[in-house]
Amino acid sequence: CSGGERIWSNTLTSFEYALLSRRCFQRSFPSLYNNSGQLLHTSSNLDAARKGTRAKAEAKKRASKKEVVKKEFIPINKRLDLHQGGPLRRQEDHLRFPIDDVWITKFYKWKVYQAIEAFEMHRETQHQTMYNNADAIIFATFELSMALDKKNKYMDYVTNMVDMPYRFASEQQRHILVITTDEEQLLTAREMGVDLAIGPEVVKMVQNGELNLNDYDYVLAQLSILPQIIPIRGLMKKKFPAPYSGTAAEDLIPIIEKYLNGVDYRSVKDKFDHDFATMQVPIGKVNMKNEELEANLATLIQNVDGQRSSKKKTDLITLAKLVCPPSVEKFKIDFQCFLQQEELAKISQTA
Repeated sequence: CSGGERIWSNTLTSFEYALLSRRCFQRSFPSLYNNSGQLLHTSSNLDAARKGTRAKAEAKKRASKKEVVKKEFIPINKRLDLHQGGPLRRQEDHLRFPIDDVWITKFYKWKVYQAIEAFEMHRETQHQTMYNNADAIIFATFELSMALDKKNKYMDYVTNMVDMPYRFASEQQRHILVITTDEEQLLTAREMGVDLAIGPEVVKMVQNGELNLNDYDYVLAQLSILPQIIPIRGLMKKKFPAPYSGTAAEDLIPIIEKYLNGVDYRSVKDKFDHDFATMQVPIGKVNMKNEELEANLATLIQNVDGQRSSKKKTDLITLAKLVCPPSVEKFKIDFQCFLQQEELAKISQTA
């Protein structure tokens, strides 16, 4: 030991020997001791932790750590759709009826007009002193409920062709293909202005690529020729003529006249709310009589309601409005009266 101390080991007890060893270690390594003569790291810190202490500390650390959620990549066109959103369904259950002469329609329930009242108001807007558009077309806009009775099941779309009782120039463009073996019907169809009237040779023309079926919106065919055009049924898909859809019959002249002069409609579903769909269909011009416009509107509403699926018991049409561009005015109308007329007519026929 340093300091010139001489100690004989055979005369020391074990306790004295331990004290002497500690003193020698302290003098040899003074930097490891503090001012009070103790090691910087005491024995209590060097002992192992209690059972479960380390596990509790790790669990607390995991709980405090924020979970990093990996973001899914969204294409730019979908991001724009999500930001924009789709058409909004009109909700009025929480709104009050207006009590003043002037009000902001967004904060109150819309007033419900009779169809004739809406026609008159649109006629005033299109008067020569305002928009000066006597040939303006009046459109019926519908909000549809596409939900079926079974949960999370919806109708795909609503579409049909309507032959209005009072025809008008709807400005709808459609391309029609007529297939028949009757020469007289072929000549009449061409005179009426269909895009193409042809016989069974259409099968080879389609198979050889000489004729593109995508160029035509509707395909009308003679009933007896249907077995001959079955080879191209897969290419026609939903355009394949059928009696139940009104696109196949022995006498094609009335069908051709309907598809040339009728009004077609197709619903547009919301991208995010599958229960919600809209459609806008022309019903006539402002210079037509109120009775003619009302008859066209009644025919359209009854036709649209007739497209309701057999698996749907609730109403298909939830809201009906009349609009007349370029005016932005829209008038909510009572459409239930036209459906009630149809029910009364059915009851009178069965009685």
